[in-house]
Amino acid sequence: MSARPSGNAAASADPFYVFKDELEGKVTAVHQQYAKWKSVLDAQDSASAKDLPALTTQIETSVAAAEKSLKFLEQTIVVVEANRAKFEHIDNAEISSRKAFVSSTRMELLSVSSELQSDAVKTRIRREEQKMLKPLSQRPTQPTLPKEDSNARFLGDELQRQQQIQKEQDQGLEELSKSAANLNHIAVEINSEIKSQNHMLDEMSTDVDEAHERMNFVMEKMSDLLKTKDKCQLGLILFLSFVLVVMIFLVIYT
Repeated sequence: MSARPSGNAAASADPFYVFKDELEGKVTAVHQQYAKWKSVLDAQDSASAKDLPALTTQIETSVAAAEKSLKFLEQTIVVVEANRAKFEHIDNAEISSRKAFVSSTRMELLSVSSELQSDAVKTRIRREEQKMLKPLSQRPTQPTLPKEDSNARFLGDELQRQQQIQKEQDQGLEELSKSAANLNHIAVEINSEIKSQNHMLDEMSTDVDEAHERMNFVMEKMSDLLKTKDKCQLGLILFLSFVLVVMIFLVIYT
């Protein structure tokens, strides 16, 4: 690792050291993540192994970010070498030290990336991903705890009770529907009977009106006949009276 030069180089706010500080922070994060990833990879605990795919992705992202900063750092060296007159305070030894730092850092990142991309690691990660994607029905079942049995029994009883209530409600609705149908049938019969009675009343009213007209006619004739003492006319009056009685009888009893 190169040391910061003193004097003019430090005072010039050299961009190399700006990128170098940033890169060192990213490389440190990569090493920390790699240590955690390595412990999970080597562990036999299947519970922690499920975190392996996520940790791998996290390290790959961190390595990519570090490599990007490394390219910027390397570019500062190229600029210095191309403009020696402008950066005459940076000697050849400093440039060599910077190149050595870039090279060693690249090797560190490459070592981590190579292990992440190895066939053994890819196979292990693929196996863990398949375990996570396996349907619940195919996963080994855990022994049921007594509390879970109690909860399941309670839910089963509650479901049966709700089904029984629903069944009783359905029966009540069915009986209510039958009663409504019977009431409708009775209402139809009553309506038919009322219509029949109304028709009979209309016919009777018509007959009464006709009899009333006939009686008026007879009464007028009788009034005319009563004005005379002729026997023939009196006989006719009696006959008409008899007819009147018969008509009244027919009107009342037919």
